[in-house]
Amino acid sequence: MTLDILCKVVDNFGDIGVAFRLSRALSSLAEAPSIRLIVDRLDAFAALEPAINPSLAIQKLHGWTVLSWWPPKDFLADYETLYCNDPPRIIIECFACGRPDWLEDMLFSSGDPRIKTIINLEYLSAEDYAEEFHKMPSLTRSRAVKKHLFMPGFTPGTGGFILDEPFMSLRAEYNDASASAVDTRLSRRISLLKTLVNPGQTESMNLEEFAGRYWIPVFAYERNYERIVADMAAFSQERPVLALVAAGKSESCFMSAWERCGQTFPAIRLPFLRQETWDEVLLASDFLIVRGEDSLSRAALSGRPFLWHAYPQEAAHQLVKVRALLSRLKPYIDENAFLSIEAAFIAFNDRLVDGVDVSSNERILPLLEASACLAPRFAAFSDGLIENGNLASGLMTFIDSIV
Repeated sequence: MTLDILCKVVDNFGDIGVAFRLSRALSSLAEAPSIRLIVDRLDAFAALEPAINPSLAIQKLHGWTVLSWWPPKDFLADYETLYCNDPPRIIIECFACGRPDWLEDMLFSSGDPRIKTIINLEYLSAEDYAEEFHKMPSLTRSRAVKKHLFMPGFTPGTGGFILDEPFMSLRAEYNDASASAVDTRLSRRISLLKTLVNPGQTESMNLEEFAGRYWIPVFAYERNYERIVADMAAFSQERPVLALVAAGKSESCFMSAWERCGQTFPAIRLPFLRQETWDEVLLASDFLIVRGEDSLSRAALSGRPFLWHAYPQEAAHQLVKVRALLSRLKPYIDENAFLSIEAAFIAFNDRLVDGVDVSSNERILPLLEASACLAPRFAAFSDGLIENGNLASGLMTFIDSIV
């Protein structure tokens, strides 16, 4: 079986991150499909996977065929040749991204009456509609082209989460509770630090001391981070903190707030990281501040306490998504602790716009102070998500049932 997986990079790297992770998860299945991965921005893909050459319209990666959404005209004949012996039959549209014109022509060609199937892989949602819409059929303009929705989600009635093998193996290693694992994790953290900072910085750092700190990666949207930084500074009096500031929208405003607040704990600016390295940063950390589809899913699966920064929408509709996520988390947390989590999530997301001047009354100090008690509760939450099954295998089972 061959799958054509389609991805348009709409907002930063979350879309291609999911498509890349899904492709890896599908390829690790016992009966793995062949994959053609069609991407509109190969430069974004190359940031996550440096083996990609953004200038090539057709290339091989991990056994997949990677195609540019926008091939030069002189490459269209090569695309037609590529599909001649293996025409498109099963299309995975990531996030209703649509289809390139050249593929659309193949799918809806009147000269090919065979049935084709499009599966729209939607965004991850904790809302109830994820169960209602999961596997729902949808119409196209041709009887020969069938379409279905496939909904990732937090419950057994959805498609679940992508459980790719590299991430799950790292998770098992970092979550190992045995006494011997403590030294191993410290060694891994020291090794990870060497990849996160340039050699000139590592020479002036006490790597073992930095590795032993309380790690908080920050990957969110633009806003005023002074209150967050103040809480991190207060907690650092109890347990030394290290902020790992990811490249992206929150980097400059977080670092500005850190400088204004007196730099009372160390903060490291991270370079843009390939997907596997970012996964390890999250798993190696103690408390996570994340945004976006892919990083939210990894945070939820990590077992670490986390704070999610949702993308702002008209009339602050993002709060609906935030409250839905909180409702999935609530059964795992005792009432008093949950009130602090809920207050932090709502305050952090209750806004109409992003920007360096946007601030609110969120407090993360109660979460940091309670993180030792919260960690096993978030771990139980992540275990529950894993029990729902692997989205990749569930997707293949669904495809087998409809084609």
